[in-house]
Amino acid sequence: MLPFPVSVNAMYSNGRSGRFKSPRYEAWLTEAGYALMVQRPAKIKGPVTLSYEVQDGSDGRRRDIGNLEKGPTDLLVAHGIIEGDHDQIVREINLRWCRNVSGIRVTITPIKEAA
Repeated sequence: MLPFPVSVNAMYSNGRSGRFKSPRYEAWLTEAGYALMVQRPAKIKGPVTLSYEVQDGSDGRRRDIGNLEKGPTDLLVAHGIIEGDHDQIVREINLRWCRNVSGIRVTITPIKEAA
């Protein structure tokens, strides 16, 4: 379980010298990174399916669930839990709202390669 992710729309800000991570996204990365390290997930080699269950109904706002995937996926890559987020590694992503989740629950399923 990780803290509720920052929308992709709020991850980056524009400045005079280009784009940079927003303070809100930096704070989420720190909090989520700590939560991830405490859980000690196994590092998974090869292709995977990522499944995300996102907290539903906490504040009554309308949200685009697709905008909540990027931060957690990038976090998994940054911490070496999965090898990358490109098409050879992440083969499928499932997203769903869930009322009995606080934040976001991440499930990583290795894909067995055909012999």
